Amino acid sequence: MADAAPATDPSVRDAGRSGRRAWHLDAATLGLLALVVRLPALLASRALTFDEGVYGSAVLAMRDGARPFREIFSSQGPLQLPLLWVADLVGFRTLDAPRLLTVASGVVVTVAAYAVARRVTGRRGAILAGLLVATSGSMLWVTAPLSGDGPALAFVVTAAALAFAFRARPTTLRAVGVGLAMGGALSIKVLVVPAAIPVGILLLRGGRLRALAAAVGSAVAVFFAAALPWGLSNVWDQSVAFHQDATRTDSPAGNAWRLVRTLCERDVLLTVVAVAAVVTLGAAGLLRRRASGAAAATAAHDGPARARALQWIQRPAGMFTAWLVVQTALLVWEPQMWRPHVSEVIVPLALLVALRPPPWRATVALVALALPWYVVNVHTMLWPEPAPRDEADAVARIRALPPGAWAISDEPGLVWRADRRTPGNLVDASLKRVQEHLVTAQTVARGATLPQVCAVVVWSSRYGSFTTLPHLLADEGYHVVAGYGGPRVFYEKRDCSA
Repeated sequence: MADAAPATDPSVRDAGRSGRRAWHLDAATLGLLALVVRLPALLASRALTFDEGVYGSAVLAMRDGARPFREIFSSQGPLQLPLLWVADLVGFRTLDAPRLLTVASGVVVTVAAYAVARRVTGRRGAILAGLLVATSGSMLWVTAPLSGDGPALAFVVTAAALAFAFRARPTTLRAVGVGLAMGGALSIKVLVVPAAIPVGILLLRGGRLRALAAAVGSAVAVFFAAALPWGLSNVWDQSVAFHQDATRTDSPAGNAWRLVRTLCERDVLLTVVAVAAVVTLGAAGLLRRRASGAAAATAAHDGPARARALQWIQRPAGMFTAWLVVQTALLVWEPQMWRPHVSEVIVPLALLVALRPPPWRATVALVALALPWYVVNVHTMLWPEPAPRDEADAVARIRALPPGAWAISDEPGLVWRADRRTPGNLVDASLKRVQEHLVTAQTVARGATLPQVCAVVVWSSRYGSFTTLPHLLADEGYHVVAGYGGPRVFYEKRDCSA
């Protein structure tokens, strides 16, 4: 065997520089693609999701000095609202400024997924992983409009990328970086915790308990630093206990079907490529078994089952599979699983595809065939439409309230897009809060008594189910100024001067 070229050999240096240039070029291109497909949502004139209205209203409250978990109810971890506050500041306090956080998260998660794939496979597979993550419909839903899932995924995939860098060159500083990123993710959304499987395995390889301890300590430090300013009991009650008490809205089978349906609609590009990868891998395996014969197959399975399982899970395919399976199981058993949660399986699935990508010709052909169906299912994010007439009218009425007036709605995006405040404890008008009786007709009516509040906009069955609310509002001087059909009613306070 020929001797390896020394590190000082010009050919080695040139190859290293060429590889770095290719890495930077790929990352920049993928990041730019992720940014471009999210620009229409960044500039959308309406709230694109219910959660976006909640977070947008919370940002307006923070501008007024209201504090998370104290004056503002927050169902996410303690880092979510402070990050939105920073994004709002960076965006010069414009109405769309908070969206910078989620759009940046889309870019980060795309580049980080590419970085992970580049550590375990070739350039082609890594580019494919980045493309699938950048264009994933489920990922678009949480990394364009305001969300908690998007920033959490950006942190957790970054933690995985840093963990692979740690494996290549273990240092305590790198382990601390992994812990900081993982702590950031879990301080936003605990549901992304299955990503700790590959991260933990990479830190533990070679018995590096000190590195694992440094990472865990850093993660814990991030959480306490984010939670202590608001009070640990407040953070626990709103971001942990609140979810534990949630009423189940669907069975595990229903959740599983929702996950499959979402993958076949919003993520059809990833799904067809994944199916092609499985078929290609199965066909290659069948050919190898036929070529090697039964004796070789038996020899491959010699050794204790526990040792084989340990070896398998330490390989990239094993780590990504464990991440995907545990994440899927967690979503299926989640009491209230919504379609945006499917975003949490996208990265491990894309990384598995990257390990054994199907032939390029087959990939391009399948993507071309699936593209129309993809566009049909994600067009509301790729080119958001203007608000419908009734929604635009409600926003215009809220804007027309006296200067400084506030409004309350069970569709908080209406109030946010009108650039008006909502009482901090009512920014989250979710079904879960209604089911847990944290928001009732009396709660809304009490909020309506505040001198700043001049309007209550009922827009769905969440507040529409409060049969006593119209009478309570009438007692406080409110009257109906517009109806939009069904439960949708605009109540305005008489002689409101705010």
